[in-house]
Amino acid sequence: MSWFRQLEFSSDDGEQLLVSFLEELLFIAESEDLAFDGFLFALAGGNLLARLEGGSIVSRDREIKAVTFHNLIIRETERGLQTRIIFDV
Repeated sequence: MSWFRQLEFSSDDGEQLLVSFLEELLFIAESEDLAFDGFLFALAGGNLLARLEGGSIVSRDREIKAVTFHNLIIRETERGLQTRIIFDV
């Protein structure tokens, strides 16, 4: 079964938007056993709107403990925005 979810976040800081989004994904995974693999994003000013598609988690090899700001940098490239993020596992 496929699940859909729409999330919205506001911040003037791109790194904060990304961390808030990932923290919400982690919360949903832990509390509802859902994971998402289809994403549609709209970014306007300091608002991020995300439409997600996914399904139930069948099994987990590892747990993510936390989303961190450690070495988080978002940069603009020719192909769009790029980031590298470190998770606490």
